Amino acid sequence: MSKGATLADRLARRVARFENRRADWTVFGFETAKDPKFARIQRRYLGASGSVDHNDLRGGVPATAFTMSLQTVPVGNMIPMHCHETEEVFFILDGQCLVRCFDGDEVTDLTLGKWDMVQLPIGLQHELYNTGDTDCHVQTLLSTAKPRRPQYNDPELLELQAKAGTPETVPAAE
Repeated sequence: MSKGATLADRLARRVARFENRRADWTVFGFETAKDPKFARIQRRYLGASGSVDHNDLRGGVPATAFTMSLQTVPVGNMIPMHCHETEEVFFILDGQCLVRCFDGDEVTDLTLGKWDMVQLPIGLQHELYNTGDTDCHVQTLLSTAKPRRPQYNDPELLELQAKAGTPETVPAAE
């Protein structure tokens, strides 16, 4: 931490409050354009997650070791199959989901509820379904400060992601 400023001032730049987080439906807009069941909210807290622009923090704190965001997955919606070059952790804050993982021909379903967690290894294809009757609030962590964008299994999503480029910064909705 830099010298000169007070500890309170230095720590203030490292605080991200829920009241200031954007309920951002646009981060995964290209997915939603392909299929409305992929629609979900992301609220950035630490880093820009798998964004094309790591400087587009949307009010989040710059990451130094890992990223953290909250995703709200509406009832019946899902996160499409993808993998990362880093570990990914899903911690369920509220609601219920099914995380389906793929390794070659082997498929495993994990049912997670409030305060459950799964740590997904590097390169493991996975998808997440909201199987509950309320929104599923998922804390998502990626184990590097500037992860690459998700690697989708679906060639059309990869193409849409490439065309999406840098997302626009959207004013706070909530």
